[in-house]
Amino acid sequence: MSKISHILLPDPVVVPTGTKLNDTAQLMKKNGIGSALVCKNGRLTGIISVEDVMQRVANKVNLDVPVDEIMHSPELTIDVEKWLIDAIIMFDRCKASHIAVVEHGEKVGIIRVDDILHTYRFNAECQTICKSRRNNETKRKGN
Repeated sequence: MSKISHILLPDPVVVPTGTKLNDTAQLMKKNGIGSALVCKNGRLTGIISVEDVMQRVANKVNLDVPVDEIMHSPELTIDVEKWLIDAIIMFDRCKASHIAVVEHGEKVGIIRVDDILHTYRFNAECQTICKSRRNNETKRKGN
């Protein structure tokens, strides 16, 4: 099992509290990302994801509001040294798609559900390939 530090996305996009949701959505689109961290005076205050923006758009609610009004607050953080299973439990409990990663209380990155799924799929594929190679080697030695 891997640690969060092995798959986090470093150098996350950060917006200050008070930034309009519309401006944050445009910044996320420009950078091709699905979430941004929200900070006040350099300290993490929350995270906003594309799902949050889409929900506002789908409900035809004004996007000219501060991100503070709809961001997920800091309980959606996980320490960089935690295990992926800890993140899986948090994703399931919070029904989130992005979680801010912190180290000593400071923001260091973001982890996405997709990152975990990719890691497990990749590991499963590697195990299948390795098992197949071992079987082939065993068969060749047997002949």
